[in-house]
Amino acid sequence: MPPKTKQKLNGKKLAQLLEVIRDRRSVRSFDPGDRVPRETLEQIADAGRWAPSGANSQPWEICIIEEPERVQEVASVMASQADRLNEHCKGFPHVHKKHWVHDSVAIMAVFVDPRWADTYPVASEKDLDRTEYMENRSNILLVSVGAAIQNLQLATTAVGLTSAWLSGGGEPQTASALQKLLGFPSSHIPYGIVPIGWPRRKAESRWRRPIDEVVHWNGVALANLRTREDIDHYLTKERRHSIYKDAEARKQHIERLPSDGEIDPVDDGNR
Repeated sequence: MPPKTKQKLNGKKLAQLLEVIRDRRSVRSFDPGDRVPRETLEQIADAGRWAPSGANSQPWEICIIEEPERVQEVASVMASQADRLNEHCKGFPHVHKKHWVHDSVAIMAVFVDPRWADTYPVASEKDLDRTEYMENRSNILLVSVGAAIQNLQLATTAVGLTSAWLSGGGEPQTASALQKLLGFPSSHIPYGIVPIGWPRRKAESRWRRPIDEVVHWNGVALANLRTREDIDHYLTKERRHSIYKDAEARKQHIERLPSDGEIDPVDDGNR
């Protein structure tokens, strides 16, 4: 028998990919800059096209907005959504307007037809489908869309630009405005709005949980699981600050936390 082909891991390619992943930042404030060629924008969109999806359904439509007037129109819709967020969801970080996404060189709107969830597993027995499969079909759809949006952001990073994922497009009022503006039917929901541009300033790295807390080998490490108390603490005392800080700044903030009460908001356009 001929010898088996020797299997070899490609550590170099993995290192290159990890560099792009770690360089990715979510940036909402841009400097006006040169327009990006359509070819480059199409390559970024192509990265989204190659994302994995449940049943290979590819439920997304990627609308590239790059005409300056249209960029302004979409940015205004998202700025209005951010205003409502600040008004209705108290305690969530304030969003800058002065240098917000109006200076994007392009915006990619990821529209999704939720009916594609029907292509995922459906039990023939209705009660079984309701208890076992129905909710998971929605999960599969959203995870698929998230993979496409991440691919868009990674491709944007690789070419030297920055981006963000604005999730407010899924709110009914914002979705309706974007559908009318861009001509999509009401069946298609803009789950992801991805502004792309030249960063107004260098976006610093944001803190991440240590890998030995996140990774569980061959089973759960119960001591590493965060509790409801951890969630409540993050929500009431850390979130508005920790969203925007690197590991050292977050550590310093935690060390000087008051015994109770929420921290002051931090104005920042990056995450």
